[in-house]
Amino acid sequence: MTIRTVFLFLAVFIIGFLLRAQESISRNFIFLIDQGRDMMAVKSIVFDHHLTLIGPYTSLQGLFQGPLWYYLLAIPTFITQGDPWGTVALMLIISLSVLVIVFFWLKKNFGNKTALLTAFLFAVSPEAVAAATYSWNPHPMWFLIPVSALSLYEVIKKKYRFHLVLWPTLSLMFHFETALAVFLLLAYITVAVVFYRENLKTKFFLYGISIAFLLFLPQILFDVRHNFLMSSSVFKIFTGSKQGLLVKGESIYYPNLIFNHGISFFENFRSSFSDGRKIVLLAKLFSLVIIFFLFFGKKYKLLTSSEHRFCVLLGRILLAVYLLSFLYPFPIRYWFLTGFQSYYLLLFGLILGAIWRYPMGRIFVLAITALFLFLALLRLQLLYINPPNDGGVAKIKGKTAAIDYVYNKAQGENFGLFVFTPPVNTDAYDYLVWWHGKNKYGYVPHKDKKGEFYLLIEPDPGQPWTYQGWLDTVIKTGKIKSTVTLPSGFIIQQRYETL
Repeated sequence: MTIRTVFLFLAVFIIGFLLRAQESISRNFIFLIDQGRDMMAVKSIVFDHHLTLIGPYTSLQGLFQGPLWYYLLAIPTFITQGDPWGTVALMLIISLSVLVIVFFWLKKNFGNKTALLTAFLFAVSPEAVAAATYSWNPHPMWFLIPVSALSLYEVIKKKYRFHLVLWPTLSLMFHFETALAVFLLLAYITVAVVFYRENLKTKFFLYGISIAFLLFLPQILFDVRHNFLMSSSVFKIFTGSKQGLLVKGESIYYPNLIFNHGISFFENFRSSFSDGRKIVLLAKLFSLVIIFFLFFGKKYKLLTSSEHRFCVLLGRILLAVYLLSFLYPFPIRYWFLTGFQSYYLLLFGLILGAIWRYPMGRIFVLAITALFLFLALLRLQLLYINPPNDGGVAKIKGKTAAIDYVYNKAQGENFGLFVFTPPVNTDAYDYLVWWHGKNKYGYVPHKDKKGEFYLLIEPDPGQPWTYQGWLDTVIKTGKIKSTVTLPSGFIIQQRYETL
């Protein structure tokens, strides 16, 4: 590897790091209902020593992710003694590792230019960046999907030991984003059986499938212990029963669904390159470029045989997933496709590398690179030179500041604390009171309306008056001593109830 290549990769890596690291450096990151739920579950594992066979719930009633998400978060949580910052640092490490894997694998197979261009696309992709800035169970899909695609390519090159990576990787996806994992597993099996059947006739395929099965064991044991709750839920979903969904009233009219699925997949494609709608036309151009190279790259010798083989492999997976999605009789939610953008980035990066070989093509590649670099620099300016506010009620600094205010207001006296939040579930606050409040002040407030008690209110931005109903129906009692609105937007009310 030349010094120039090393320098360029380090530049790409630094850009990727800076785009991803602001929340970790400032220790101020999103901490909402999902993060609170996860940290309460991890607390139960690490500090209360209660193991679990299931992970987070899904939007499909009766269906859960696998538990490895919680056990993965347990590692940094144990190291940091409960500080949720450790889980965000883990997301950053996972995201940056993708840049390294993609670069070195593509460099080995397709050369320096393709490797650098593809790593650059991953470095600046807004969705790839977002996956490093807060902890959320679908985010590891950004690591698992590239690994699965690259492993399958190695398998069809007759490097059969990669079966030991491919099938366990697909199995691991069920511990992070089950909805997408179902379709990817079916798609990979379909593509492998239809197009690459000969590559399955090896002992390593059996070994890989066996390891994958072991990774499914927690869900299987849970299902058996709970009268096949998840299996029956899946059956209801694929037979069109709305009982399989937590959200009711969704259309199952197939012509609409096919159209909506197409929109969902295109939006996912667009989000690979921009976090706004500024380059919708450019995204359409990118899609046409990809389609052209898939169909005519070999015919016009625009791609080498290995490049064409990899592009066709990715195209087959994408088509299989899209066709299989028609079996799902409900709209596809955006988080179902988290990390799916990896396929588009791999494809487009490979095509840019091929275009670079032609003098006129270099103008196109340089223009695209300059555009993405310009957008990245604008983002860096916003993150580090003109940073936004602390995130109000959504980020952890706003929440811990509100908790600090209550503790300081109480001046060491025993007090009660009640929390209102629009999602109703208070796990995020329960965890922060347990970790931050207990560590800093030595005690956790009670939850009784007696003596001095405080109300920590997170107003709904869309309906800021809704907490009034909570005051009237849940709290009701207690003489109001003071009410203050913090800069973050939290409302703190101090009340007193005679014993």
